[in-house]
Amino acid sequence: MSTTELQKEEVKQEASTLSNDVQRLKEEISSTPSWLVNNIRRLMAAKGLNEATLAKRTSIPQPTLHKILSGKTADPRVSTLKLISEFFNISLDAIIYTPPHEQFDLAINGARRQTKHIPIISWQQCVEANDFLSTLTPNNWEQWQTATVKSDQVVALSTKASMEPKFPKGTLLLVDLNAKAVDGDLVVVHYPNTDETTIRKLSLDGPIKRLNALNNEHDSDILNDKIRVVGVAIQAMVVFHDN
Repeated sequence: MSTTELQKEEVKQEASTLSNDVQRLKEEISSTPSWLVNNIRRLMAAKGLNEATLAKRTSIPQPTLHKILSGKTADPRVSTLKLISEFFNISLDAIIYTPPHEQFDLAINGARRQTKHIPIISWQQCVEANDFLSTLTPNNWEQWQTATVKSDQVVALSTKASMEPKFPKGTLLLVDLNAKAVDGDLVVVHYPNTDETTIRKLSLDGPIKRLNALNNEHDSDILNDKIRVVGVAIQAMVVFHDN
C-alpha cells in the first residue's frame, strides 16, 4: 500500500472514530435528559446566571436554550451543548453524566487557586503569548511576579502611561490566555498590521461586540475576524519599586 493510500486510510479511521464518538454522545444525551437539565441548571445557579444571560453569553438563541432547560428538546445538538460546556469550562461528558462527577464538581466549586510565578512580558511579546509562554523557564527568563491564580496560562503586562488614571504607574495586569471574554471584561487584543497588543473594554451591543478604548468609550471598534482577542485581564497589581 502506498504512502498516499495509507494516509487516506488513516483519515477514514479518524473520521469513523469521530462519527462514533458523536453518535455515542447523542445516545447518552437522549437517554439522560433529566441529568443534562439538572447539571446545566446547577452550573447556572452556581454562577448566578439566568436563562437570558446564559443565552447571551454563549450566543445560543434563547428559544433553543429554553427548550433544552424545560426538557422539551430530548435530543439537543451536540454543537449547542459544546457551547455550554466551553462557557463553563467543563467537558461535554461531564454535563451529560449525573453528579457526582469530578469535572462537574470542579466546575461548580471552582478550580483551586494556587500561588504561581507569572512571567512579565512585553506588549509585543504578547502577540504570540501562548507560544512565547511555552518557551519560558526560570532559567531563561528573569522577570516574574508571584500571584494567586487558577489558570496555568497567565502572563503579566506592565501598564502604559496612556492607561492612567485607570491604572496608576507601576500596575501589572495579569492576563488569562484561556479565559472566555464576557460583556464588560478588559481584553488584550491584537489588531492587524501592528507589532504589539493593546487593551480594550469589551461591550456587547446585541449581536455586535465592541472594543472600547480604555479612557474614551466613544472611541470603539467592532470586533471582527481580523482582530484577535489574546486574553482577558483578571487581576491588576500595583508593584512598588525603589528608585
